[in-house]
Amino acid sequence: MALLILFVLIGIPAVEIYVFAEVGGIIGGWATVGLTLLTAALGALLFRSQGTAVLQRAQEQLRREETPLAEIIDGIGLLLAALFLFLPGFVTDVAGFLLFIPPLRVVLIGMLFRGAARAADSHVWIVRSRSDKASGASGPGTIIDADFKDLTDNDKESGADSDSNDRKLPPR
Repeated sequence: MALLILFVLIGIPAVEIYVFAEVGGIIGGWATVGLTLLTAALGALLFRSQGTAVLQRAQEQLRREETPLAEIIDGIGLLLAALFLFLPGFVTDVAGFLLFIPPLRVVLIGMLFRGAARAADSHVWIVRSRSDKASGASGPGTIIDADFKDLTDNDKESGADSDSNDRKLPPR
């Protein structure tokens, strides 16, 4: 984890500076600055249009009293894409534009969540299904399946009587 943080803090800016110098040498300094500002503006426009669509889908699911988990994950991907495009640099711009492609965003954010689940030693599956209103069939919506490990002590195995094993939930 420390190596990843070191790469993010030192490696990415070093790569960005190198790419800036190379692009600036090819197209000129002012054109490089203009291209950087253009990608930031384009990122803002893409975030606004795709973010509005994700927000509308989430609101529709909330109206149907469903949890908009897939839309929340899409929103996280869009925020990450917009952040990458607002950061000055061409390498982060490429990553940001890739995250604005919806199928690729689902795959990349899924990889991110699976990596986080692996680091936490847990397993999470998110199955996205869409209902087909035209044919009258309706799907279950978003299904979340997870494996977990109970880390609480099991006093019943130690031979204590069951009355003393009643667990109380902590106050909220």
